[in-house]
Amino acid sequence: MLDILPGFGRRTLVMGVLNATDDSFSGDGYGGDVAALVRRGSEMARDGADALDVGAASSRPGHAEVPPAEELARASGAVAALRAAVEVSISIDSTRADVVAACLEAGARVVNDVSCLADGRLAAIAAARGAALILVHTLPSARTRTEREAVPDGIVPIVRADLAAAVDRAVEAGLPRERVLVDPGLGFAKTAAESFALLRELDEIRSLAPVVVGSSRKGHLGSVTGRRVDERIFAGAAAATAAILGGADVVRVHDVAGTLDAVRTADAVRRGLVRRTAYVGLGANVGDARATLRRAVAALSRLGRVTAVSGLWRTEPMYVTDQPPFLNAVASLETSLARPAVLVSELKRIERELGRVERDRYGPRELDLDLLLYAGSREVERDGTVRVPHERIAERRFVLGPLAELAPEAVDPCSGKTVRELLAHVADQGAERVEGGEWTTASS
Repeated sequence: MLDILPGFGRRTLVMGVLNATDDSFSGDGYGGDVAALVRRGSEMARDGADALDVGAASSRPGHAEVPPAEELARASGAVAALRAAVEVSISIDSTRADVVAACLEAGARVVNDVSCLADGRLAAIAAARGAALILVHTLPSARTRTEREAVPDGIVPIVRADLAAAVDRAVEAGLPRERVLVDPGLGFAKTAAESFALLRELDEIRSLAPVVVGSSRKGHLGSVTGRRVDERIFAGAAAATAAILGGADVVRVHDVAGTLDAVRTADAVRRGLVRRTAYVGLGANVGDARATLRRAVAALSRLGRVTAVSGLWRTEPMYVTDQPPFLNAVASLETSLARPAVLVSELKRIERELGRVERDRYGPRELDLDLLLYAGSREVERDGTVRVPHERIAERRFVLGPLAELAPEAVDPCSGKTVRELLAHVADQGAERVEGGEWTTASS
């Protein structure tokens, strides 16, 4: 599953919802406006989404039926455009075999089937394409309304039995069991009380397969808050927290940025605080560069524990030479912000706080903070638009020199070489150490 959904099993994944529909229950359907959908998907990826779930046919109660050709065109076009714009995994939310096949061909890696495998071909298609399959429970209950209101927990064994049967059918169709996920279908043919019962008893569902949960903006949240669909962000974050503490592996949300802090916090409770050591490059050549770098090191401590800082290096500009020399350093940061995109977002926030003005890419700058490398990482990590190690780490003496002071034996996953070995190849570049590590505390 890790190749399809990177990070799966190590933390709870966040799946952003994108509706290429005209009548989404959540009021955020993009219809045929692919450009707007891609902009929103790119924003979700930047905000920390691990996957994007694209649907082009509404499944809300009373929805209008979308003609097959229209769903096919909208869904496959949206997936292809997203695939070109983002690095995260893409899921196709459809019950139609031709739509699923076209979207997997266009770059989707996950099938989200809200029919609970009404069409067995979906499992076979997912199996043939190496995709994962989410089975969502949407079957109507045979119980009377009175029974459902009196004993809402009675829905749990019913959902479990239906999902177990669907999982077996998927496996029989050739899909490896480890690529099957289940979703109890909160809000789908369920009363509000039944949806909360399923959320409360999620461990019963998780015994079948990894679990996806989507409460975001749904009616059961409105039933306890009285809020409109677009006002349920805090209720959605609370439901996501409950799902994670109940064992959810993936949460499906509309508001990625507004939910991510709740997901991180719940994950820390459930799984324990995961820390990594990141090496952060610092550079500046506008104003009092030394003072700015000292303030940047202090600001990094908000993101975790700064365990060491290299000496200060004076660097001749490399790409745009008509500018002052830079001062550079590297700090090692022990942080629980293990997601590369999240950490980079926080580094950019510090840059802005300390006065960075956007100019040409390689021109003068008040402050530049780069995520260079993770300690002990043996593989390249891609998270949205972020790639670790930094794509130019092997060609810059002003990075490798100070980094070698802190982690000379750290390995660059791209080349397989240590920092010390890489440094030997750029010895002729104009960068020299001008001050020891005491620069962060010594007076100017």
